[in-house]
Amino acid sequence: MAKHTGSVFSVDVVGTGDNASLPAYERIRARIQAAIRSGAAAPNSRLPSSRTLASDLGVARNTVDAALDELVADGYVVRRRGAGTFVAASLPEPDGSPVMGNAAMPSAPTVPRRLSTRAIALRVYPGHSRPSPAAPFAPSLPPIDVFPRRLWNRLLAREAMRKGDLYWEYGASNGLPALREAIAGHAAAMRATSASPEQVIIVTSTQQAVELAAKILADPGDSAWVESPGYPAARHCLAAAGLKVVAVPVDENGLVVADGQAAANDARLAYVTPSHQYPLGVEMSIDRRMALLGWARANDSYVLEDDYDGDYRYEGRPIASLQGMDAGDRTIYIGSFNKIAFPALRIAYAIVPKSLVDAFVDAKHVADGHSASLLQGVLAAFIREGHLASHLRKTRSIYDERRRNFMDAGEMLHDWIKFGPARAGMHVTGHFKGGLGLDDVALATACAERGVIVHPLSRYGKTDCGGLVFGFACATEGVAKSGLAIVRQSILESRK
Repeated sequence: MAKHTGSVFSVDVVGTGDNASLPAYERIRARIQAAIRSGAAAPNSRLPSSRTLASDLGVARNTVDAALDELVADGYVVRRRGAGTFVAASLPEPDGSPVMGNAAMPSAPTVPRRLSTRAIALRVYPGHSRPSPAAPFAPSLPPIDVFPRRLWNRLLAREAMRKGDLYWEYGASNGLPALREAIAGHAAAMRATSASPEQVIIVTSTQQAVELAAKILADPGDSAWVESPGYPAARHCLAAAGLKVVAVPVDENGLVVADGQAAANDARLAYVTPSHQYPLGVEMSIDRRMALLGWARANDSYVLEDDYDGDYRYEGRPIASLQGMDAGDRTIYIGSFNKIAFPALRIAYAIVPKSLVDAFVDAKHVADGHSASLLQGVLAAFIREGHLASHLRKTRSIYDERRRNFMDAGEMLHDWIKFGPARAGMHVTGHFKGGLGLDDVALATACAERGVIVHPLSRYGKTDCGGLVFGFACATEGVAKSGLAIVRQSILESRK
């Protein structure tokens, strides 16, 4: 086993206040004990050698040995001749005495800290402390097992070994030039966008693109339209930026522009998912598209076009992007590779009008400097060498088959659910039939307890009778049948 060359405890151990008068070995013992108790030093993990600890802490080696001897006697560490010092596999029960040194003192529960208004707004849409479960039918989750990991790892290794300092220095806030060029070409070919590489801004996610647009194009208190039902993350990003969020209804033709005008004609932004509305799956009609762009031009407003899964269409002709139709430069086109490739990639982009490029670059710089350069280089190669196009062809075929299998199996829910459009994307929404009195939140909870993830339609905004949102991309034929059987059983039990 490799020797430690530095210590995680190499900080000042002189101490202050009540600790200042304690012997050095007691302060060292307390620091190590606190690290073990907190989990920072895990069970069975090896501690730095006494020589390393003594050097890093600036004390004599016998002082460290005295501290370790006490920890051995208390049952916190074990010393193995010729191997080193290790954290004990199981820890002694705490005796309730205070922990000395720099560690926190055990205390009774404290009064919650006062939060800012902004933080309170963010808590309405809470984050995750652990990875989201990859269970059927989690919406918009790609099947990781079909991604070409070996190919990706080969590209990663190649780019990491590339000569020069491109991936080791601070990068450009708008992103790696090679990736911006690759994205401009991909979006033009696949989604009929019209933009130069200079108009492409690399971000981490759709949420970051929406947040940057809100800060650049609107002031706190300004209004922004969002679809209802619609994507919750975008709604909360706009609200957290201080904007007044105006829920605009969606019908079979997409966002009802006239309703938005009646509610807040002076809105600065309109967030839409026109090619495959999230979560209902409808397409915005050409008349609505033209009305939306006309409103934006007439009111000096902007449209945020989220084309989150525009690369996946199974029936009918591909739908051109709003950005490609917009001759007045009023559209910010947002795309992401976090679902096309894999969620942990954290690379998305915004295509912005030329007049807004500098403002977006400045805002991205303030937000986080720049996105990780190495992964940008790998993705650029992945696109440029044709691997993304190949992956899209493969997954489009797989998802189409799973979509059809899901819809066939979904007939077992015919008595309670009517499925909406499923011509594109990675999910489909099932609407509860009228008069049944089903509670979509309670039903989703019951399904989750049995290992099946479905989202209640009501979480996306106001609906007439509720429903469930199903992701089908990860569901093989057998998984779809067994998962839908659980949903069916949960519905039956809820009606008893």
